[in-house]
Amino acid sequence: MDVSPEHTAICQDEDTISIAVMGPTGTGKTSFVNLLSGSSLRVGKDLESCTDSVQVSQPFELAGRTITLVDTPGFDDTKLTDVGVLNMIAAYLSYSHSRNQKLAGVIYLHRILDNRVGGISARSFRLFRNLCGDQSLRSVIIATTMWDKVDEDVALEREEELASKDVFFKPALKKGARLARHSNTLASAQAIIRSLIANDDCSVTLQIQEELGSGLEIFETRAGKELSREVFEQINRHREEMRGIMADIQEATRARDQESRKELADERVRIANLISKLQMDSTEMVKGYREALAKLEERVMKAEQAARESKEQSAPKSFGVPSSSGNSPVVQAVAATENTNAVLEGKLAAAIPVIGFWGKLAVMLAPFSLTWR
Repeated sequence: MDVSPEHTAICQDEDTISIAVMGPTGTGKTSFVNLLSGSSLRVGKDLESCTDSVQVSQPFELAGRTITLVDTPGFDDTKLTDVGVLNMIAAYLSYSHSRNQKLAGVIYLHRILDNRVGGISARSFRLFRNLCGDQSLRSVIIATTMWDKVDEDVALEREEELASKDVFFKPALKKGARLARHSNTLASAQAIIRSLIANDDCSVTLQIQEELGSGLEIFETRAGKELSREVFEQINRHREEMRGIMADIQEATRARDQESRKELADERVRIANLISKLQMDSTEMVKGYREALAKLEERVMKAEQAARESKEQSAPKSFGVPSSSGNSPVVQAVAATENTNAVLEGKLAAAIPVIGFWGKLAVMLAPFSLTWR
């Protein structure tokens, strides 16, 4: 049977592994990825998200392995809706799984600064649990961050609470997840990675990958169902707010308080827009997922086409077989300054055979953004 060039171009090298980094906005996901990989992915400030797309780090070596890290936006992203974030992450994971590429594990970051897992943090972890599934938790490390920003005794007390209470991380830890500390040092970050890749057969298929691979629609997955439930609750809370605002507007009208009435009217419009946006996102979840997946596939196909064209153009000028040792073509391509994305894309994509599937995705998608709006 003939194998298409698109298929052979993304076959993963056995020594290349990938690890997904997830967690709420502001936990330091992108900084963690950059620290380990030497990448320059955009980092947000304070609790404002800068990761509005799935980003792949450049490959790096650790413990005899070639590793890439997948940086993901949080479900509480300041720029994207939760539905958009789920579609984006699901599309990326589904695309890799459909080509028999598996993760080595997942790192979930949580700020030790937070004195309890409530509200957004609890919501984010519930969605994460439903995305991963219980069977995958043995390949999950929950890493607490920001230890340098809180008193050590307070941090230790919070860590104990997180590990010992059912309302926090205890259920996940009982099913095989592990708790670790990231002290914002390279050594602590590398220790977390080493813990995930300690086994020779370090690969895991997440629940959402299995569900989508079996033919389920995104809203039929456990993560999709959980998110739909939470969106419904958000809509009801906003409707309750709306009723309160309408009562306040009537009172301001009777009192002839035009300034308050205008402020309340503006707030009513804002909440109405939020409700409309949530309803639209919920009803178009399947459409959004399919669009995200189609755009990812299109970008990869374009990058592979650029790789083939680049090889054809450079073939007559080649002397001998390039070595995979020494300076990587990826490094040389990234270091070069070009005037157009098309030229950069071709040079980066030409390095695809060197670094395996996850590295290839990082290289192929470098000229693009994985932001789907």
